[in-house]
Amino acid sequence: MRYISLKNLRSRLPNYLPLAANLLTGVIFGFAMVFMKTAMNVVGQDAVKFLAFRFTLGFAVLSLMLLLGARRVSYKGKPVWLLFLCGALNPLVSQVMETSSVTYAPTAQIAVFLSLIPILVVVLSVCINREKPTRRQIVFMGVSVSGMLIINFAGGNMGGGSGRGIAYIVIALVVISFARVFIRRASTHFTAFETIYVTTGMGAVGFSIVSATAHAARGGGFGDFFAGLWVPGFVVPVLYMGICSCVVAFLCMTYAVGRLPIAVSASTSTLNTVVAILAGVFILGESLRAADVVGAAVILGGIVGMGMSYDKADTAGNRYKAPAKSHGRE
Repeated sequence: MRYISLKNLRSRLPNYLPLAANLLTGVIFGFAMVFMKTAMNVVGQDAVKFLAFRFTLGFAVLSLMLLLGARRVSYKGKPVWLLFLCGALNPLVSQVMETSSVTYAPTAQIAVFLSLIPILVVVLSVCINREKPTRRQIVFMGVSVSGMLIINFAGGNMGGGSGRGIAYIVIALVVISFARVFIRRASTHFTAFETIYVTTGMGAVGFSIVSATAHAARGGGFGDFFAGLWVPGFVVPVLYMGICSCVVAFLCMTYAVGRLPIAVSASTSTLNTVVAILAGVFILGESLRAADVVGAAVILGGIVGMGMSYDKADTAGNRYKAPAKSHGRE
């Protein structure tokens, strides 16, 4: 096992940029729950409406980047259907399932199921993308996931969910995992920006249509639909989730998923659990349990171990490699 040294850090720094991007994604997603709770109180728990504003803002920012020439896209001759598949899985299906599950199942129970995402992602990647994680990657991933399970099971309130709630959670778990595997495959054809531009656009259009239609069916006026934009408790979360989450975090996640070994990507993404706990304690005033401290320490131990042992041997298979074709064009 080779460890990072100050002497060769500069020459190897580019290899760690995807790792840093994945950790940044975890931090941003960790704070997301704080802003989501604030926004839901303003719009009367109308999650689809919040998603509509969030993804529309994100898509607008991405479009502005294109207009200003900061980024370019090219979809000609590429398998765009793969991006449509990714967008249909996440955000369209996964966000609806995950948001709907809150109504029918306790938050702790939802967290337990979603904490299994790293394991399922690795299993699916082995089956679909034919990737083979190294032994140490599996070990450190297991350490991080065990920390999440310690946190989620410690409360003793894992029951209480209805059959519909459990179904929503399981669907969200499976769909999110499949989405990450296919995004990794799409990375061989598209840049991170090209991927996120399509998937975010699908979220903006899809959630806006559903939200506007539901608002009209309730007899709401045009002005009422945008009333929440004048409330700071709604605007700030929309700005954070639309720019930091939809643009920055999704770009970083897509970039990292396409370049990191799948086990490294899956394990380091558990950082959002630690950040969410700290944000809940220091911002929302939630209580801190002993299990939270132990679980967070275990998660960080797995992440640090993965980062410290991540070397050039890991970078050889960073990208998913599409099977070679005997004839035809990509």
